[in-house]
Amino acid sequence: MRPGRAPRRLASVATATAAIFWLGCGGGGADIAAPELGTLEVTTTTSGPEPDANGYAISIDGAPATAVAPNATFQEGGVAAGSHTVELSGLAANCTVSGALRLDVTVTANAVSTAAFAVACVPTTGTIQVTTVAGTPADPDGYALILDGVEVQAIATATTVSITSVSPGAHTLGLGGVAEGCQVDGEDVVTVTVVAGQTAAATIGVTCTPPPPESGTLAITTETSGPEQDPDGYSYSVDAGDAHAIGESATANILGLAAGPHIITLAGVSANCAVGGNNPRTVTVTPGGTARTTFGVTCAATTGNLTVTIAGLPAGTDAAVTVTGPDGYSQQLTATQTLSGLVRGSYTVTAVDVTSGSTKYTASPATRTISVPAAGTASVTVSYTVPAAPTLDLHIDGWELSQSVQTPDGDVPLVANREGYLRIFVVSNERNSVAPSVRVRLYSNGALASTLTVPAPGASTPLRRDEGKLASSWNVKIPRELIGRGLAVLADVDPDNTIAEKDETNNSSPGSGTPRVQDVRDASVLGITFVPVKQQANGLQGDVSDANRSSFLDLVRKIYPLPGTDGDAHKVYTTTTNGALQPDDANGAWVTVLGEIDLLRITEGTPRTYYGVVRIDYPSGIAGLGYLGTPTAIGYDREPDKTRVSAHELGHTFNRLHSPCGNPADVDPAYPYRGGSIGVYGVDLQTGVLKNPSFPDIMGYCGDPWISDYTYKGVQAFRAAAGSVAAAAAAAQRCLLVWGRIVDGRAVLEPAFEVVTRPSLPKQPGPYTLEGVTAGGARLFSLSFDATAVADDPHRSRHFAFAVPVGNAPAGVESLRLDGPGGAAGLSRLHVPAAAAATQDLVQARRTAGGAALQWDARAHPMIMVRDPDTGEVLSFARGGSVDISTDKSELDVILSDQVGSRQMRVAVTR
Repeated sequence: MRPGRAPRRLASVATATAAIFWLGCGGGGADIAAPELGTLEVTTTTSGPEPDANGYAISIDGAPATAVAPNATFQEGGVAAGSHTVELSGLAANCTVSGALRLDVTVTANAVSTAAFAVACVPTTGTIQVTTVAGTPADPDGYALILDGVEVQAIATATTVSITSVSPGAHTLGLGGVAEGCQVDGEDVVTVTVVAGQTAAATIGVTCTPPPPESGTLAITTETSGPEQDPDGYSYSVDAGDAHAIGESATANILGLAAGPHIITLAGVSANCAVGGNNPRTVTVTPGGTARTTFGVTCAATTGNLTVTIAGLPAGTDAAVTVTGPDGYSQQLTATQTLSGLVRGSYTVTAVDVTSGSTKYTASPATRTISVPAAGTASVTVSYTVPAAPTLDLHIDGWELSQSVQTPDGDVPLVANREGYLRIFVVSNERNSVAPSVRVRLYSNGALASTLTVPAPGASTPLRRDEGKLASSWNVKIPRELIGRGLAVLADVDPDNTIAEKDETNNSSPGSGTPRVQDVRDASVLGITFVPVKQQANGLQGDVSDANRSSFLDLVRKIYPLPGTDGDAHKVYTTTTNGALQPDDANGAWVTVLGEIDLLRITEGTPRTYYGVVRIDYPSGIAGLGYLGTPTAIGYDREPDKTRVSAHELGHTFNRLHSPCGNPADVDPAYPYRGGSIGVYGVDLQTGVLKNPSFPDIMGYCGDPWISDYTYKGVQAFRAAAGSVAAAAAAAQRCLLVWGRIVDGRAVLEPAFEVVTRPSLPKQPGPYTLEGVTAGGARLFSLSFDATAVADDPHRSRHFAFAVPVGNAPAGVESLRLDGPGGAAGLSRLHVPAAAAATQDLVQARRTAGGAALQWDARAHPMIMVRDPDTGEVLSFARGGSVDISTDKSELDVILSDQVGSRQMRVAVTR
């Protein structure tokens, strides 16, 4: 490669009372008999200490309920004779009915038939009986009884009172207004536990100290006026002493106060209230007398009112209005109402449409925010009107579920366990300002798996389908776990029918309302091994490692029908080709390296794709090569083009020819789109960018490519077929590696090696024949095959590489012969004298700064294979008698080829 909508449900209709007129016809006509009618009498009786205060509801035959008191009798006349159902509802939580809540009553014509409900209510509260025990002298004005910190009533000295309707549980009792010189015995508060339906007793004792001589009494009075008075009263202190509670309009007597001036302070006054006069103030007490002082407190309003007027609904039809405001305030309204005691602030009035009979009434405004002032009344009006018949019509003009590219007909199959991008095309019949949502329901083998709501992309709905703008469709990503075999999709526009339309039956896609089953196919993860290639001729090494290998697959992951990729980095492979890589491959180095990487793949015996990464030192020319239909390719490491090159060359390994963009050779004659464009819309799921049909296909030479549906489906079909073949791969065994190529019409056989690996044989016969013959002339094997084409190769070379099982045959291969188009080629085992073999066949290895330098006699062994002794990875197929490889190992496994046979040895790396 060269760089370069479901039907809307009807609203419920309220039951109406029909007036029936019975007509008698004269003149020979027959009279129509009047129906037989009777009266149904319903009685409710309630027992127990806490009956339901607001009564119950009675419904006959499911008709609207009628309110009824806890102990009442009412009659319903004109009831047709026969069986009827009477149902009681609205019971309080503490009340139960004796028997059933629903009674079947038979009404007799011209008679009164009865139904009786007996309800028993149990208590939910209890009573506290409080007794005060007074000291001497007794407090003349008694005390204030405080329950759970709130003053509930007055209580005199030496008196017993009862507090009723107290909730069950633990409560605290205390006394307020205890005179100066007196104190409550024991703790300030008494804890008492209340049980529903029972009375709990509590006694509070007060001990008083006789006033000293030459003392008097001080009476402190509070008088509070104005709205929103302080509910918890105030506190006073004398001469900066302890604080004592006092009510908002009450008097506290302080006995035995020393004669003379005293400073009185009133505290605990709410922010909306103000004390008149001095505070603190000085009051003088005289011996034996009573000094009096009054604190006048004036309070102002802090809350306001809101009047909500509801207009336009017929009598008996409830509105649906909600008022919300500060501190979680919420109130439902069904008719005009003034809400009082509202905290000053902003309130929102929300109204929804209502239906009466078959008529729908639309609320206006649907929502409004209004400010409620303190000591004032704000107002708002909600008007209900009957809207004109709608002319708007919405429908879904199809949708596309894509993983990288999709046709308008949606015929590009999906890959299981890969994220998808769903585009739904909603259109309108007229200009509008509606932005409906779309509901997407995803099914798995008939069962609902997920429901997604897709908001509108804009403020209006388009008039026609426009695939060229993502903002013209309702878009949502579909998680990978939802895409699998059995996936079906159903989309509905405006699923809650919030937009009035003239036709509510065409809002679904498919229009039948039946989910559309998707063509989802299983696919294997792409296992790929990246091989950094070092050229011994110039020292350049391809930049790929575990740290950056993923970047080579950026475009691959985006465009190809893969559920994922599994990449790893191979150890550095050193090639000893005759010269460095050239832009036009005049010296054949590119095709040689490609063949070596393919042999490396077969030697290591894995089903993974092998991708050699090289570095070049020229500005333009060949950037990569790949086999057609064989999982081996090579490409350069140049940024940022390396991801495009790897995607292009891997496309060749998926058996794809070129698309006609950028003037490549070997163009696919069946490519359907002019100029090598992708022809349909694609989408980049990672960036959310739409790919226009004019984008070039990845299999051309043009920049910024995407993938066409033609290429996508071709790759998908090839990988599915190749996957079934790979699954049947044989176990590793002793094999002979035979390989070569046909370049410019000349056949080349490379030196063979014996290794243990998985057999790799021709998939079908072809015009070439490769034979292995023993020293006695017996044919050990014969292969018929067609050599594999190399895409992007200016020499139009064809390669082959096989791992031929040879078992344990005692007679090894003595010679190899290749016959076919382009002539013949042969190799025979090289034989050297035994003395020479003992010395010249040995490999010398010494440590270098970059790894290890190996030397051997190339006359006896024209090629050696160097492998990592621990992982078995091939580090080089080396020629010419010397090679410098990258390794840190102290030993290496070396296989020396004598062109046909081979011998293996472990070589120590010396310093």
